[in-house]
Amino acid sequence: MKTINQFSIRASRTGAALLLLAITGVLGTAQLATAASPSELLEQGIYSEETKGDVDAALKLYQQVVTEAKAGLAVAAQAQYRVGVCYYKKKNYGEANAAFEKLLKDYPDQKDLIALANTYLANAMPLMPAPWVDGEEMQLDIKFPAGLKIGTAAYRVNAGETNGQKIWRLSMRLVAASSQQFSRVEVAAESFKPLHCRWKINVIGEVDVTFSPGHAELKMVGQDEVKQIDLTGVVYDNEEVAMLIRRLPLASGYKTTVHTFSGLGGGTIIPVQVAVTGSEKLEVPAGTFDCYKVELSFLGQSQTFWYSTDEHHYVVQFKGGGVIAALAAVTQRKAGEPVPYQDPAFGFSLAAPADWMFYRTDTPSEKDKMRVAVLDPEAVASSVVSVGSRKVLWPEAQNSLRAWAEKEIAEGEGSKTLKDLKVRPDSWKDRTVAGKPGLSLIGDYVEGSEKKIGYAVFTLGNTNAATFVLLAGAKDFEAFQPKFEALVDSYKEK
Repeated sequence: MKTINQFSIRASRTGAALLLLAITGVLGTAQLATAASPSELLEQGIYSEETKGDVDAALKLYQQVVTEAKAGLAVAAQAQYRVGVCYYKKKNYGEANAAFEKLLKDYPDQKDLIALANTYLANAMPLMPAPWVDGEEMQLDIKFPAGLKIGTAAYRVNAGETNGQKIWRLSMRLVAASSQQFSRVEVAAESFKPLHCRWKINVIGEVDVTFSPGHAELKMVGQDEVKQIDLTGVVYDNEEVAMLIRRLPLASGYKTTVHTFSGLGGGTIIPVQVAVTGSEKLEVPAGTFDCYKVELSFLGQSQTFWYSTDEHHYVVQFKGGGVIAALAAVTQRKAGEPVPYQDPAFGFSLAAPADWMFYRTDTPSEKDKMRVAVLDPEAVASSVVSVGSRKVLWPEAQNSLRAWAEKEIAEGEGSKTLKDLKVRPDSWKDRTVAGKPGLSLIGDYVEGSEKKIGYAVFTLGNTNAATFVLLAGAKDFEAFQPKFEALVDSYKEK
């Protein structure tokens, strides 16, 4: 690089000036006068690196300068910078990253060096070509270690373009027990640098982040304040890291540091240590895969991911936070394409809008009944379809939808989990579902301090008894209800 060669000349001259000062300071001290000063060692390192081409010898000399020079001296900063350059030349990008990061941390006043280091940092994490196809979706089952399935997670990627720039849109949707979250990140296709992110966790809040060169603008949804955070070096958004790792040159012993921007953490930038610690063969619902075991360490915590060693680098398994997520399926769907669901056990089908997903929950105590959660892409509502054998209903319910619905409301799960649930007396309406009689109703309840609305549809088919339940915030219900009605209308029974 021309810029770096010019800097080398400046570094040599600066080193010579520092050498004169060092000699002046030790006149009369015979022992020190005979030892090579940090400046001399720096000169020797530059000669070994640039003239002789002996990078290993230069690296040792630079490391010696960093160790022996007084903290804060420009000569030590120059040596630290050159440690990173040497590792970069050796294609040891993990150590190069670490060396440049140490320069930024220990010598923040060395602006010229930091500018050069940032140039290297931008290239010190070379990315492999994207291993996915447009429209790929990975769905993982989330379980407790004992095996009980408690949720699902899905990672989806779609190609796009914004302002003439090719991008990837990375979407994540997760539901586990009572927690729901979604995120959508737009990143530059080649560099994977983040451009925009929306991230929502129902128990924390929602944030919108726009990335620009040198800074990010963060806004918590529902608040007026826009917070600007300065960015130094290469920073990736928290919600793209799982996919970013798929593009790293994973191999035995590989390690690097990923500086991660946490929008819901108030814009905190967290250095995440990424290390391949081994390889394992895993059997998961989606099949059997040879995997790299990848440890992520940050803020005294750790998580473990297993990525397939094949050309796809699928997320095969994840372990952290007391749960395990295992790859259940990999599918490909075109943008805008409806999402189908079929249940052969109970003989029914559903269809949801594009970007939605279905998740069949475990109900081990209900052998004659199943539940499928229907997840909208932005976690606006909770939608559940429950289907069971009609024959298990008591005789009165077999002949009266109203009797079935009233008893379900009074004694069912809703009465136990929905606080202050009150059905609107004038909301009962007859309707048709899959050509059979149906009945709908609306109720109001409270969750924390938020007013919410519940909407339910009951129907009896030839062999099945089905209920459709929508739970949403009062402010979202009216706009969301037509989407839910389309889901109910898509129900078909054999």
